[in-house]
Amino acid sequence: MKDARTRWETLNQIRKEKFDIILPIAMRENSIEMWIHVMREGNPDPLNIDLGGDNGYFIFTDRSNDRIERAVLGGYEEDLQEIKVYDIFGANEDLHRFVSERDPKRIAINMSHWIAVADGISHTEYKILTQALGEKYSERIVSAEQVITDFRTRRIPREIEVYAEVCEIARQLLERALSNEVITPGITKLEDVGWWMEDQLLILGMKSTFEKAIPMIIHSEKSDKSEYNSSKYVIQCGDLMQYDYGVSHMNFGTDFKRVAYVLQEGESSVPSGIQFGWDRALEAREVIKPNIRTGQTAGETLEKIGQALEKAGFEYFHLTVDPMLGGGPSLEPKENQEYPGKTEVMIDCHCVGNTGNSEVASGPSIAGFRQDRAHLIIKPNNLFAFEFMAYTPNPDWDGRKIRFNIEDNAVVTVKGVEWLYPPNEQILLIK
Repeated sequence: MKDARTRWETLNQIRKEKFDIILPIAMRENSIEMWIHVMREGNPDPLNIDLGGDNGYFIFTDRSNDRIERAVLGGYEEDLQEIKVYDIFGANEDLHRFVSERDPKRIAINMSHWIAVADGISHTEYKILTQALGEKYSERIVSAEQVITDFRTRRIPREIEVYAEVCEIARQLLERALSNEVITPGITKLEDVGWWMEDQLLILGMKSTFEKAIPMIIHSEKSDKSEYNSSKYVIQCGDLMQYDYGVSHMNFGTDFKRVAYVLQEGESSVPSGIQFGWDRALEAREVIKPNIRTGQTAGETLEKIGQALEKAGFEYFHLTVDPMLGGGPSLEPKENQEYPGKTEVMIDCHCVGNTGNSEVASGPSIAGFRQDRAHLIIKPNNLFAFEFMAYTPNPDWDGRKIRFNIEDNAVVTVKGVEWLYPPNEQILLIK
């Protein structure tokens, strides 16, 4: 999807179908009669692509018809008419008259203590809005956070198709990056791989969801952590690598990982201890997968996953601190541990979709340290990052654990979890 016209037409198709199919559900399930989304040119809003503009009052009114009424007051009418999803256009000064004629009981606006994507209105714009609405209608204002969450996380088929295309591009780039096409052991630095990825995205007219992400070394046979934590580190034979990367394109952002091992002289495959840890991680994935279903909250889902893992012979570790901030079990061997021991598994199946960043994406997150999203119900066609970490004792490392962080993007439908592209099945080999 490289040409500009196809991208533009696809985004317009998505907007139309979202407004026709998803918006009525999102507003009615949350008892919202009017949603006013305030945007100001020069102050980018997270929903500007979703709504097709970046200036004015974008107003959606439930008038008890099959179709939600759509209006823009103060926006660029000529540009917005071209995308053919809005019914009414007017000036900023029309706001009070427009709202009073419809007399909504609850008015949702883009302000939120909870989620950034629903908090685009500035303090100044809020003051201007409430002054224009007057006291009567200002008292009816509520947060649009739940409407926006439901509007974004319920996906139409075309969104899923486009997202799958973007994911496949990211998968191919990741697997090429962790290969001899890019890496020559003893020569290539970690940052060289990151810059190669950035150059490929420039060619494709895309960008990264992360800031110049580079691979990380999970373990090295020849170097210690103080060396391989540097972006200047030269990749060596015996290095076990993980690459967390995301591609941003067409109002979507991916976030998943691939793992590679750099073969040492005389090796033709991954050492047995590492391979055993990998195999156990994939077994855990098969236990987790059937427990992620629509109609249950993220918190309920996490509890079911933990019970299923314990029943299957794994040790479930309930995360309360983000792994990026030190959460998770110790890598050191347990006392009096007999090999192979139990694989410890912790879950971070987080929301993803319009952005690859789990902290700002809207939707349910199945993770103990993301309690602010535990109450959200998993709705049909929810895109998410199927992510978990598995810690397995490795006898080749004197029982010290090997940690695999496995992550792929997927969709939850009424049938359960469905992969959008070939998921991670093996450790990639670099010679």
